[in-house]
Amino acid sequence: MADKVVLSVGTKRGLFLFESGAKRDTWTSTGPHLKGWSIYHATVDTRKGARVHAAASSDTFGTNTFSADLRKPKFVGAKKPPVPPKLPPKGLKFAKKYSIPVHPRVWHIEPSRASEPGVLYAGTAPAGLFRSEDGGKTWRGVDSINNHPTRKDWMPGAGGMCLHSIQVDPVNPDRMWIAISAAGSFRTTDGGKSWKPINRGVKSFTGAVMGSETGTCVHKLLRHPAVPGRMFQQNHVGVYRSDDYGDTWTGINQGLPSDFGFGLALDPQDSDACFVVPLQPEQYTWRATPGRFAVYRSGRKGWTAKTSGLPGKDAYLSVLREGMSNDTLDPAGVYVGAGSGQVFASRDAGRSWKEIASYLPPVLSVNATVV
Repeated sequence: MADKVVLSVGTKRGLFLFESGAKRDTWTSTGPHLKGWSIYHATVDTRKGARVHAAASSDTFGTNTFSADLRKPKFVGAKKPPVPPKLPPKGLKFAKKYSIPVHPRVWHIEPSRASEPGVLYAGTAPAGLFRSEDGGKTWRGVDSINNHPTRKDWMPGAGGMCLHSIQVDPVNPDRMWIAISAAGSFRTTDGGKSWKPINRGVKSFTGAVMGSETGTCVHKLLRHPAVPGRMFQQNHVGVYRSDDYGDTWTGINQGLPSDFGFGLALDPQDSDACFVVPLQPEQYTWRATPGRFAVYRSGRKGWTAKTSGLPGKDAYLSVLREGMSNDTLDPAGVYVGAGSGQVFASRDAGRSWKEIASYLPPVLSVNATVV
């Protein structure tokens, strides 16, 4: 039986750590850690002890990764941080035309499989993949994707051109997946020597290079732990599922009020289930819930809106691509952070919700770990 669940909540002004027992009925918190830094993602690595790793950016100090012991969170920055690649010429032209930010940022940190206890991966904006073999002290670029032949066609989304999703196969050491906004999803089956675009069946976004193997704007990509080969993604234009490791994708957003959203979470006990928060998709201007906050759960009979305990009328909240997460307990805990500084938690796989934080800075990321 797990001792506790740790929720790493990254905000525009620092990192907050929430802890609860396995019942997840009450929560305690510490923070802000890394005060003043924007925390785009943070996670707890339990492969060797419990280490917190955070992707942090600052208009003053730049961008870096930080690590600390969960028991005594005194964070230390990487000695050799990831240095994001530059935008390709087409992407830079697109960014200037639409006033899209191009500030370098570390966006996501992902622990590798249990057999590689010192290995971490990081995704950046502009899009790049980096690997650390010493627990985050030093990083090196993965040139096979950072110099991919399709890179010339990658475009920035409204938040920049970011590599935000990294999924490792826990069994096959040669297979992993990444996702980039706005380029699409990629998979390696040879340990990172080469990467294949896997976007068949996914709609292209407005502004994509015609005929490219990329040209899709995936917002979040997750591998379901219960069924090998099953993947989910929340895209700019729809929610998709794959049952062949990403080779082909099928749209499953029929029944949702909008095909646009950012966040995505799973129920590890139910391979048909994923959770999304549909947003109004007005281009670059709104992107908030339509006056009612609902988390939608997929199932064999379609989508169900879960609203018990969530804000009702006149709730215009934003949920970003790192703003949803789930734990691995049964029933699953599901967690959502909002731009309003609120964090909502469900301990019964989304059936009911409780607000566990109310006045944080705008929430950029939420990540749950069973410790």
